[in-house]
Amino acid sequence: MDLKQLLNQTTVGIETEEKEEETRDTEVVETEVDTTDIIESSTEPVQEVDETTETLDPRFTNPWNKLEKGSKMNRILLFVEKETLENNLSESGSKELKKLLFKGCENGLFNKVTDVKYDENTGIIESFKNLEFNESTKKYKLKTGGTKNRSVSKSRSNIDRLTKKK
Repeated sequence: MDLKQLLNQTTVGIETEEKEEETRDTEVVETEVDTTDIIESSTEPVQEVDETTETLDPRFTNPWNKLEKGSKMNRILLFVEKETLENNLSESGSKELKKLLFKGCENGLFNKVTDVKYDENTGIIESFKNLEFNESTKKYKLKTGGTKNRSVSKSRSNIDRLTKKK
């Protein structure tokens, strides 16, 4: 097939204009509808769909340490929303919590299974081990274990040992 033939076959602009003209020329026709069937069918009990029957995405059924970074961030956002509702946080408070948790996740504070209490069946974070909430100020704080200082002892030579007897 030639390019000229293809271009001649496509008449996109003309077809849409013709359809618009046809819709303008149509008349509105009123019809009577018997509503008794509709009313009778609406009195039948309606089966409600439970929210708990929704299937959880398989990405979130893994243990916390096996989740990908994006999945962890997603679950953290859900945790922030839950905490905002439970503790009546302001918008700025929820933003601070989100920022704090994202930084902690990026710095590797939540890499272990023991750092985060995560329910694999529901896919919801229940709590963070190192996260503290101050009721009076309504602010969150991450506890850090601090750095462990190890005393590094120098190996002494035999001469040092003989001269400095302790």
